[in-house]
Amino acid sequence: MVLISSQIKKYFSLQLFFYLFVNGLFIFKYVSRAGLNPFLVFVTYLLLVTGFLGLYKLFSSKISEKKVRIFYFVLLAVLVILISVILIYIRPLSINVDRWSALTYFWDYFFQGKYPYSAHTHVSVTNFPSPFPMWHVLNLPFYLLGDVGIGLIFFLLLTAFIVYFFFQSYKKSLFFFFLLLMSPAYWWEVIVRSDSINNAWLVFIIILWLEKTKKTISNDFFLIAILCGLVATTRLTAILPLTIYFFKPYLNLNLKQKILFPILILSVSFLVFSPFIFWDTNSWIFFTRNPFMSQADKGYLSILLITIAIGIFISLYWKNIEQFFYYSALFIFIFILFSQFGLFLRSDMSPDFISGNICDISYFNLFFPYCLASLSAKLST
Repeated sequence: MVLISSQIKKYFSLQLFFYLFVNGLFIFKYVSRAGLNPFLVFVTYLLLVTGFLGLYKLFSSKISEKKVRIFYFVLLAVLVILISVILIYIRPLSINVDRWSALTYFWDYFFQGKYPYSAHTHVSVTNFPSPFPMWHVLNLPFYLLGDVGIGLIFFLLLTAFIVYFFFQSYKKSLFFFFLLLMSPAYWWEVIVRSDSINNAWLVFIIILWLEKTKKTISNDFFLIAILCGLVATTRLTAILPLTIYFFKPYLNLNLKQKILFPILILSVSFLVFSPFIFWDTNSWIFFTRNPFMSQADKGYLSILLITIAIGIFISLYWKNIEQFFYYSALFIFIFILFSQFGLFLRSDMSPDFISGNICDISYFNLFFPYCLASLSAKLST
């Protein structure tokens, strides 16, 4: 029992370190631009998080689940109001981050009858949409409502529903979203109307749903294959947690299923991409302007192979869903860290790597769903 307790504390401490590290990156990169001392802000932030953890430990056992439920919905309301205020008062064109315009201008071009992946964003004429087709389709309702940023509210509420559905605990769910509320990295995503965190929420939601409803690759073979194919056509990074989740069960399939599974995934992906591949069969514009090109030539093959090897090891190592949260957060953190290191090498070790535009620390936010779930799962209720 003592051994289990010490292991839980170790897992919690490491995930908390990752949480603070990523948020610290955002503080040190962006706070100085507002004329504030990033070191003092970070120390204040550490005290704030430490204070919250202390208060939670002190009062969580004394507050009933019924009262926590009220706090939970109040917190969600606060989050929705804050996001709404930011969406209303911060003008998209004033933001020097083009994830929102990559979605918006894609559909602008599409409805004008132009090839969507040739649309450049508001930041630069050399920046083009990089999300895959299915992700554009999922964001179409928000575009039609007038602002793709509305997706931030939709995916937040959907995550709130699935987190409680999975944990069946308002205390764990409240803890999850309090940590999100206190995350400068998350609020950066909101301020710049980034859809990247929404994609991370989507994959996280799917995994929790599959786990809770006990849908497995062996019992629901075709459903899982089609679902993986669709998710693979949202973003490349969406593949990471799905691979960790399904790789070991995939190895247990029979030979026929082992062969059929990737074929189904590739077939679904091809069907999703096909309207854009065959958009123009004279010039085959897809092969001169496609979303893969926006993500090519970044990093080193050797670094990629190392991270793949780490991913395979981790995917074989986890044994239950709590370990999956822990190791998924760990792997995504390592993957992004190594990817950024590759960019650092390509930049000739530029001293402006972090402060400039070479390093994109926002990719670290992809690990938040699993980090927060890992931290919340360790709580006693």
